[in-house]
Amino acid sequence: MPGKKTEELKQQISGLFKKNPSLSVKFNMLFNKLRVNKSLKADVRNILAELVREGELQKNGKYYEYNGRTDFYEGIITLDKKNEYAAEITTEQGTIILPIKKKNLLTALTGDKVEVTIIEYAGSNEREAIVENIVERVKHTIVGKLEFSSKGEDYAFVIPDDRKFRKDIFIPKSALKGAVHGDKVICEIVNWEYQDLSPEGKITKILGKAGDVTTEFKALIKKYGLTKTFPKIVREELKKLEDDGLFEISETEIKTRKDLRNELIFTIDPVDAKDFDDAISLDILSSGNYYLGVHIADVSHYVKEGSALDEEALLRGTSVYLMNDVVPMLPEKLSNDICSLKEKVDRLVFSCFMEIDKKGNIHKYDVCKSVINSKKRFTYEEVQNILDKQEGKFLHKINEMNELHKILFKRRLDEGSLDFESTEVKAEIENGLIKSIKPKERLDSMRMIEDFMLVANKCVTLFVERQKRKVPFIYRIHDIPDKKRIAELSQFVKQFGLRVDPENKRSIQKMLLEVEGRPEEYLINDITIRAMSKAIYSEENIGHYGLGFDHYTHFTSPIRRYPDLIVHRILFDILNGMNAKKTAHYSKVLPDISKQSTDREINAVQAEREAIKILQCQYMENQVGMILNGIVSGISEYGIYVEITESMIEGMVRLRDMNDDYYILDQQNYQIVGRNRRKKYRIGDKVKVKVHKVDTEHRWIDLAFVKQ
Repeated sequence: MPGKKTEELKQQISGLFKKNPSLSVKFNMLFNKLRVNKSLKADVRNILAELVREGELQKNGKYYEYNGRTDFYEGIITLDKKNEYAAEITTEQGTIILPIKKKNLLTALTGDKVEVTIIEYAGSNEREAIVENIVERVKHTIVGKLEFSSKGEDYAFVIPDDRKFRKDIFIPKSALKGAVHGDKVICEIVNWEYQDLSPEGKITKILGKAGDVTTEFKALIKKYGLTKTFPKIVREELKKLEDDGLFEISETEIKTRKDLRNELIFTIDPVDAKDFDDAISLDILSSGNYYLGVHIADVSHYVKEGSALDEEALLRGTSVYLMNDVVPMLPEKLSNDICSLKEKVDRLVFSCFMEIDKKGNIHKYDVCKSVINSKKRFTYEEVQNILDKQEGKFLHKINEMNELHKILFKRRLDEGSLDFESTEVKAEIENGLIKSIKPKERLDSMRMIEDFMLVANKCVTLFVERQKRKVPFIYRIHDIPDKKRIAELSQFVKQFGLRVDPENKRSIQKMLLEVEGRPEEYLINDITIRAMSKAIYSEENIGHYGLGFDHYTHFTSPIRRYPDLIVHRILFDILNGMNAKKTAHYSKVLPDISKQSTDREINAVQAEREAIKILQCQYMENQVGMILNGIVSGISEYGIYVEITESMIEGMVRLRDMNDDYYILDQQNYQIVGRNRRKKYRIGDKVKVKVHKVDTEHRWIDLAFVKQ
């Protein structure tokens, strides 16, 4: 090839990378982009090698990249929806979240401020970030188990509980603070210069012996950044509110509200509840229509925007329920006392009134601030008993409420709502330990309150949406599921004689109704939920796929959820004439509030699941050696997950412990198959298992199959 042509081709290649400095491309894709004759492949390879030698390009594995990238973006290291490392980056186009491979993190950790470059992969829309510089580190504390080196006691390592943390932490003898081998500890990273080496840390607190239930709960609370104690500034602010008499309901305040204290209004909550967010009322109008009132604690009256209480509530985002304990969003003085809708006590509320006909059509709705006096504090069980026996306090009213619930439930199903049966468990806990555990029954009384709260959340959203001027708002949204995951669900349920059309949401609803009452009901519900997208908070409304609602928010639990508190504030501002300044303010803050609320909800769910697992392990320790009935609930390359039928506790039969054959994972057909005898284990199979071993520290319950 003549030299002039070679030089022109070299300039073409060089120009391509200069115009696209974030390009990362394999040879064949690059060659196709050049649109030159196939006979020039060897020449292109030679030119690329020359550009690499000259330093204009670099080769990263099989990818060619421009070496002169100068576009740096500032970002924060975070975790994405898949719980993988990512960078939240601010660009001219707005905020984006891009994945980061572990090898490209340097020594950055979640929360660190970094400078990154962005790579765009040719031939796809995929982009990723590379950390080039760590701008600012946040304080990093790690919870884990201390293990001494096999070479002696001159140094030790902390093995992090959170395996997302990439390295064990080196602890010199001088920084042990009295910790010994096997202790569960909290350590702080003091130095980490090189990615290939372990960070150096120091012990800041000893929690106790790893594996002990009390110790594991302490570690869990620290791991998820939870604390029951409120900062001094919050406690002082709370005391000042009380000292200034602001917890007393004045006659002046009552005059600004709808006075409902003489109305028949009551609460229905779990037997162990202490914070009563919601109360209900119902009247039958002369038209025969139902007039439903949902009355929600007016937390926004006491927790003012910008206050220390408000900032701490935003930071926490939600109350976290750890089975035998709760980490509240608000101090107990507010959550369990002043804001809680106690029986026979005047309380300030936000009321949503809805006129609903016998077909479930909503004719009217209105929102106002009110004052109530709850006439009775019912538990779900008490109301269910009244319904079942048809006797008890307020029987007539409760029957009317149950009628309306059935109408609303049917209407919801008709509109495409997916009704998942709960897979929650109910545990009897004594002195912090589980005495018994079994599936939680979903009572009609629970469904009734659920439907009333759903319709109130819907109507509040419609109230905001239908204002003459568009109002910034925080929605609870649920995106349509990924078609691939629904196709996998469709394939999975075939083994149970069930059908799901991936293109038809109604077929999912039909399948959930068909499986009701069957042994595999909870399993299929759980797997279907996993196939769904995750519901999140957003300032942009796309509707709620699972509920089948085009308009939905969270309004009914401001004691324990921060978005509900924000919704109350927006409603109040609408009722008082939302001005341009307020509109601009909400437009600015709602994106960050939505993200923070979603992140804290995810954190709470993970903490709650792990708390359940700790107590389940403690419970199963007393059942080692016992033979129990179960159902195969999952398969992996390591073993077969089995859910114990009686308690819904999941353990694993490890393939390495199955000695009757060599078993292989057949992922496509959701089964484990013996290579020689061809024995199969499939999801949904009923089995008998023996409890083999329990490891509370690692949350393992090892099972073994029993021949039937």
